[in-house]
Amino acid sequence: MQNSTQTRYHINSLARGLKILELLAQSREPLTLSRIAADMALTLPTVYRFLFTLESLGYVDKDPDMKSYSVSPKVLALGYGAFQSSNLWQTAHPYLLRASRDHGETFNLAILDGTDILYIDRIKTQKILTINLEIGSKLPAYCTSMGRVLLAFLPEEQAIKIIEQSSKTPMTSRTVLTTETLRKILQKVRQDGYAVNDGELALELISVAAPVRNRDSKVVAALNMAVNAAQYEKENIHLKLAPTVKSMALKISQALGFYEEAGHG
Repeated sequence: MQNSTQTRYHINSLARGLKILELLAQSREPLTLSRIAADMALTLPTVYRFLFTLESLGYVDKDPDMKSYSVSPKVLALGYGAFQSSNLWQTAHPYLLRASRDHGETFNLAILDGTDILYIDRIKTQKILTINLEIGSKLPAYCTSMGRVLLAFLPEEQAIKIIEQSSKTPMTSRTVLTTETLRKILQKVRQDGYAVNDGELALELISVAAPVRNRDSKVVAALNMAVNAAQYEKENIHLKLAPTVKSMALKISQALGFYEEAGHG
């Protein structure tokens, strides 16, 4: 709930316009006026005015034949500008490039965004999976290795609240959905210093993630290595992949100013 100061300065029309832009950005296909109005719980004339404004500013493209709307390339410029101005992205990107080159696998970097993880960097190989993920993609935090790392290093009460607020859907037959089981998984992630996802997001996917910390020792991102499950023996997940990912995450953390004290796992 917003306090009186927040309410005073909150511009509802701006918030709604940005929410419409987010809706279009997250959709894999153009959306009609009526679909946007239904999803936003707004009237058609109201949504039309927002879309007209966004289109006039160059952030939305309209298909006159299909009478549908999509985000324009101008939105990409905003996103990439944010990434490139971010100290986290600038610091981590060379390490992801080197890791992908050295190991021939896909490496990702993500931050927490509500109940989801947001991919802020991704160096992918050609042999990686059927899942279509790019910079800016989102996935549920509760069922991803990077999400579990980011949740594990939050205060437990906050992490459980995020899990309970998530729209938990079984991605595969292996997806863990119960809050209590997820709580135990997060405890193990904190203990081990890394998280493993084995077929919960996609049956062919194994990913291992570790925390990236800043100079204040705060976990600001998660790094993961995503591989095809058929190409790795199960024991190598913990014996080879996990040490590789933890080492790379530590190097990025140290580049951000983190100093590893004795006992930091």
